[in-house]
Amino acid sequence: MIRAFRKAILALTLGAGLGALALFAFFPVLRGATCPGCYGLEPVSRALFVEAEMPPPARAALAAEIAAARGRIAQLFGPAQAHLRILACETEACDRQLGGRGAAAVTYSLGSLSVVRLAPRGRTPTILTHELTHTETHARLGLGGQLSHRIPTWMDEGIAVLVSDDPRYLGPGTGGARCLKKPRESLPATPRRWGRAAAQDRDIYAEAGCAVLLWMAENGGWAGLWARVAAGRPLP
Repeated sequence: MIRAFRKAILALTLGAGLGALALFAFFPVLRGATCPGCYGLEPVSRALFVEAEMPPPARAALAAEIAAARGRIAQLFGPAQAHLRILACETEACDRQLGGRGAAAVTYSLGSLSVVRLAPRGRTPTILTHELTHTETHARLGLGGQLSHRIPTWMDEGIAVLVSDDPRYLGPGTGGARCLKKPRESLPATPRRWGRAAAQDRDIYAEAGCAVLLWMAENGGWAGLWARVAAGRPLP
């Protein structure tokens, strides 16, 4: 029995190791998070690493924007739970080296562990808040909740649209009055399906934001959302 248990543990360990190797092979940004200096990145803080070419005023401005974004998120989510590493590029060459393919910013999360890659055009308050919202949402879901898609991708994205108050996808006012586009009957529930849909129609972010607004209006707002997450209940 003990031998079988040891074999099971060994198999799980080997499987996890191979999985980690595969992730590092396919995602250079994860290698960059592990060894920032190997990709020409320098520390600004424990969480923020920037391309060496980024001038000091830009570094200070970015650090301030990140602090402001995290403060806004904390007002709605409570104290931060995500363990972050933010990699910010000054040049497109740096972004490509980290695996960028045109997106302004991308978040890679495993539960509370998150890496955020910022392209030069991704260093805006709205984009920063959007991406950091993902890190805090995923931290509260935990690895199991994230992998089981307890929150569908459209809801994950809609939450980030709301917290970032993105004017591209939300109108003025309150509640459902902010909707710029009525959500389709079935929004993409997985990252792969979302990515395909978003590549064809960026207005899907407006639909997701509207769908979350309408859901919150009937389910106790932010408190209702986090109560369901804490209870391990699937959403919506």
